Order: sequence, then structure tokens, then C-alpha cells
Amino acid sequence: MSELALGVDVGTTSTKAVLVDRDGVVVASASARHGLRKGPGVVEADPEQWWRSTRTAIGKLDPDQRSRTAVVGVSGNMSSLVVMDEDGRAVRPAILLADTRGEAEIAALPPAVRARIEDSGHNVPGTVFTLAKLLWLARNEPATLTAAATFGAAKDFVRARLTGVLGSEPTDAYNTLLLDRGGMTWHTELIRECGLDSAPFPALSESDALVGGVSVSAAADTGLPEGVPVQAGLGDMAAAMLGAGDTEQDGSVLVSLGTSITALVRLPDQEFDPAWRGRLTYHPLPGGAFALASLITGGLAINWLRSLAGEQVLREAPDEPDPDSPLVFLPHLAGAGTPEFLPAARGSVFGIEPGTSGPELARALFEGTAFELAMAVRLAGGRRVLLSGGGTHLPVWVRVITDVLDLPARVVDEPEVSATGAARLAWRALGVRCPAPTGYRELRPRPEFRAAWRARSARYARAREAAFAHYLKESADEQKEGSLDSHGHR
Repeated sequence: MSELALGVDVGTTSTKAVLVDRDGVVVASASARHGLRKGPGVVEADPEQWWRSTRTAIGKLDPDQRSRTAVVGVSGNMSSLVVMDEDGRAVRPAILLADTRGEAEIAALPPAVRARIEDSGHNVPGTVFTLAKLLWLARNEPATLTAAATFGAAKDFVRARLTGVLGSEPTDAYNTLLLDRGGMTWHTELIRECGLDSAPFPALSESDALVGGVSVSAAADTGLPEGVPVQAGLGDMAAAMLGAGDTEQDGSVLVSLGTSITALVRLPDQEFDPAWRGRLTYHPLPGGAFALASLITGGLAINWLRSLAGEQVLREAPDEPDPDSPLVFLPHLAGAGTPEFLPAARGSVFGIEPGTSGPELARALFEGTAFELAMAVRLAGGRRVLLSGGGTHLPVWVRVITDVLDLPARVVDEPEVSATGAARLAWRALGVRCPAPTGYRELRPRPEFRAAWRARSARYARAREAAFAHYLKESADEQKEGSLDSHGHR
């Protein structure tokens, strides 16, 4: 019986587990859902739910196949912050990428510190980075960080529960903005200049290093063989680059249709276009690097509409544009990402009429995400796209995106590319060169709708400009009010 690699991906709303053989074939997969805690500016999760969904997803796999696991690789949602005690237990809810509460703390960074951060790692500080979450905790919950043994991202927490070994690796640690570009050394002086204590910053291993084995308790919880080696792992977007398997071709942009829509372009020479600074973000990858455009929301907005109106509304949405429709849906439920990174933005709907139907609203949402994605793909210089993620199960959404991007597209057959990428990297840790998946479905934009989509895009741009002006003014007014003392003086 052949050995298998287990890949586990801790997503924003579910955990996926896949078993991959030495030939790169996914022989089994399973998933389990977990929830979010949301409020004004707040997007958090209970890490214990991540562990329960990990156990559930692994437990759904065939016991015989599970027993043949030779190595485990892990990935998880990036820019999540889990503060842990010495036993690897979370001491508070995890703060996720879309949480915007660190905006004031990022704005308060001294200009010289901001400049050093930007120069050392290409990235402009913003709320999408773990640094914002650390600064917010330091200001609002200082005892949490003081008492912490360490912190990590989602996959680091699950890895700790599997092995009992605390630590992180470059693809997630880089999102603190306090790691050198090589990815293995903390900028202790910069940490201090940000007003943080370097003590809880995690020990680092290379992403493909084996860092421990499945513990006795984790083996009992998951049904995995005790002692099976576990890899350091990597962030979900880095894992997706490995799992999609087709991103090394020139001009290809990998689009992940998840809770947050992301667009990734591989940087084999690790060169980052200066024009991307503040608009795309730079991230290390085993063997290279990649540039990332993040829309913050996507599946998050679609899940919101699904929760209100049901799945059928999404399935019945028309896939053809209506150039005369006044309906525009801006999907920024948790702020806007690439290219502006405007945390103050919120979801907005223009043009609702008495006869507006649920499916029409769904189409407007699909359009809105597609128009946002088109800006990101153009910025990245993509000449074709590779579509992956759970959103590929919505045919209308995929059809609209392909038309709006006006580029040839391939839809990856294997939807769980991050879990697959984690498994592929795990094989590498054992010295096995695991091939990339090769199953794709080809899509072409429909030229007969090109003019109509351009008209819709122009209408969307006007609504977007008006909405952003409104939210920017609201944000400025709130900051002005916050600068007044109890007597109304500045």
C-alpha cells in the first residue's frame, strides 16, 4: 500500500484536509466548517474551533488511507494573529486579516519607523498585516501580550496542537512586517521602535522543515499515526501557488475565490515592481517570492447575501450583463483592499428599485467583485488567469469574472489548492518531488458582451468614486471628533 501526504488548510470559514500520493494525485478530501465573530471593525475566530474542525475534517477521511500518512503539511489563513500560552493554547480569540481595529495604531507609527518598514520589506504598513493586530493588542490589551509565550498564524496554532511544538515560518511571519527580506531573522531594533516586546516573537523554521511529530494526544484526536512527521507549513496563499501548479508560466495570475479574493503573481527573481508599493504586497515563497493583490472581501460578501436570501438566489443570477440596469453593488463589507487599501470603506448598493429581484442583486455582487478583481489583475500585468478556490463552484460568478477580465482563464479542477500545496511541500520535506496537478477547465471571454460589460464597468466606477468619497469624509469626521477632549478642545 502506497504512502500518502496529508495537507491541512485552516481557512477563514472551514478547514480542508486532503491526502495526496507521490504522483500528486488527490486520493481523498474532506472539510469541516467553523465560524467567525464579527462586529464593527472586528473579524475574529475561536482557535479551538479551528482545532475541532481540523479533527473533524481529518476524521472524515478513510481510516485505512489515514493510517498510510507518511508526512503532514499545514497551511492557513494569512495575517491571522493567535496569541498562545506555553502549551500552545490560545489566550484570546484570533484576530483575522479583515479586522480593521489597528488602523489608528498604524497611522500613529513615527514616519521614520514607517519608512524603515517599507524599505526593509517592500510593504506599506496597513491593517491587513499582523503588525496592525499586534499594535492594537499592545495598546488595548497589553496584559495579553505581556503574558503570552508566543504568537503565530492559524496554521501555527494547529501545528502546535498536532505536535506540541511552538513556532512559525517565513511566509506567515513576514506579515508582521518585522522580518528581514531573507525571512529568517527578526528585526529586533525595529520591533522595539514599534513599541513592542520581542519576547513573544516566535522561533522560526524554514517552511519545508520537519519540526516535530504527531503527539500521542493528537493521534488519539485525529486517528493519525503517532509520530508521523509534521512540516512547518506555510500561509494559505503561498500554499495555493504550490497547489495550483501552473503559476510559473509567464503572465499567469492565480486568482483565489475565497472569503477574501486574492490575485497572486509569482516573482521567480524576487524583484518587486516599485509601482506596486502600497497597492500589491510582497511575500516570500519557498524558492522565490510572490506579489499579492487582496480584495479583503469576496466570498465574505457572497456568504452574507447567501445568509439573507439563500443559495438559490446565487444560482439563479443572470450571467449576461444588462447595460441599462441602475443596480451597482460595491462588495467592501470589511473595507477595500488593492489598490487603495481603504479600511473605512463599506459595502454599498446603488439603484435598488421596487422590482429589483434577488438574482439581480446577486449578479450585481458578482459584477462588483469582478470589477475590483480586474483592477488588481491589470495592475499585476496578467495575460491569463488561473481560477481556484471554493467560489469556482458558482458557475455564474466564474462566467462573469472571465468576461469582465476579458482574458483566457483556466479553472482548477481541484478546488482545495492550499491544502494540496501544503501536501506537496510536505512531500518535498521527505525528498519526494511531487508533481503538480494538471486538471483544468478552459474558459474564454464572450466577445459579444464586451461593450455591455464596459458600460457596466463605467457605471460601477462612478458609484465607487461617490461611495469612497462618502466613507473617506465619514472617517475624517470621526478622527476629528476623536481628537477633541472632554471640553470640546483639540
